[in-house]
Amino acid sequence: MQHFSYALYPHAGDWKQAHTVERGYEFNYPLTATQEPVHTGKLPAMYSYVFVSSPDVILTGMKKAEDSNSLILRMYESAGKTEQVRVTVPAGARHVAITNLMENEDGASVPLSDRIATVSIHPYEILTLKVSYMN
Repeated sequence: MQHFSYALYPHAGDWKQAHTVERGYEFNYPLTATQEPVHTGKLPAMYSYVFVSSPDVILTGMKKAEDSNSLILRMYESAGKTEQVRVTVPAGARHVAITNLMENEDGASVPLSDRIATVSIHPYEILTLKVSYMN
């Protein structure tokens, strides 16, 4: 037996202005809540591990790099426009670089200041960033 789900999303303006791609991801990949008992910890009550400044840039993957302890972030631009994106990365990052899909650094270093990496992304581009934590 197979099951499928669908949703109607009425909105004003075009699909880009309505952030239809983002709404689609929210529908297809709903958040799962987990109850955690009270415990002490270092993080504040609210914390974002990674944040992308544009709703048109979709973060599709985050994982440990294949050949190091770096963090790999993969995202794509969904609205067909070039823009400067600010990506907030986990604390302690020392270096951010653009890589290809095989995680080889083939692009320039990305400016990093106070956990924020600023990078240009082009229409519909898949962009991979390698966030390094040691020199």
